[in-house]
Amino acid sequence: MKLAHIAIITPGRCGLYETTRELVAGLRAQGVDSRICDPLSEKQGEDRGALFAGLDWAEKADLLINHSGLGERLEATTIPVVHVLHGRPRNSFLLELGGKTPIYSYHYHKARDPRWKGIVTFWPEHEPYHRVMWPDTPIHVVQPCVDLERWTPDGLSGYAWHGMGGKFNVVVTDAWRQDIDPFNAVNAFALEARKRTGWKLHLYGVSKQLGPWAPLLKRIQDDGNLGQVVGWVSGLDNVYRAADLLITPHTINTRAVREAMACGCPVQRINCDLRTATITESYKDARQDARKVAETMFNPAVTARQFKEICDGCL
Repeated sequence: MKLAHIAIITPGRCGLYETTRELVAGLRAQGVDSRICDPLSEKQGEDRGALFAGLDWAEKADLLINHSGLGERLEATTIPVVHVLHGRPRNSFLLELGGKTPIYSYHYHKARDPRWKGIVTFWPEHEPYHRVMWPDTPIHVVQPCVDLERWTPDGLSGYAWHGMGGKFNVVVTDAWRQDIDPFNAVNAFALEARKRTGWKLHLYGVSKQLGPWAPLLKRIQDDGNLGQVVGWVSGLDNVYRAADLLITPHTINTRAVREAMACGCPVQRINCDLRTATITESYKDARQDARKVAETMFNPAVTARQFKEICDGCL
């Protein structure tokens, strides 16, 4: 079975690509000829267990696995398609509402195309929304994955926060999107940190356009509880190994959640009424448990096996 995974190749810069790479590497480890094909280029090579191939190879595949759009050339083929929905439905809806990527219109159109044989999502919470837009297409849920060898508790653990650390270091690393951002989590930290000593909040992937975030973060800084505030960075595994806790507004297991837990960093979800949101230093004792959960819930070998079964069924 030849599976051509269609995705823009951007190592280390995109969660969609990293998840696709992990899936392809997992499938190849199980004997499936699975390769990433960039619809905008003819990139060749290899990336951590995943092979790249050009569009000539993709045109001979048994299935096209659509991750980020097929491109004009592959849209013109008759090869059956399995569509992996990486995005959150609400965020996809808001992108089109704001005049950007017309994802919902694309889904409506493709749901009527017999080439589309199946939909795959990593989150059972999203399945009902996809069922609305794809009423006659089988929708499958597979567990999300993370590279358990790349993201690990073993490695550099002495990250010093550029001199801005505290005795209890809390990080926020999720990408900020239209549907959800760390507003509740940051406010919950601000209130709890005022009762403590030596707490620091570090934010990564911060937008350049801060707007009202600037005074909010300045208030936390005035309290003495603000650490690093930076944009996109590399080396987050070092951050996770040094951090005491990751806080997230998400209920799903995002890239940040998976990578942090794989490195042994505990995670707390804060997306509710701040009167009931409590952060404690007890998470310091949960590092080993976080890694064990990651090994069970985010194992790429399991994801690949589940995905292979879906592809077998589509053929």
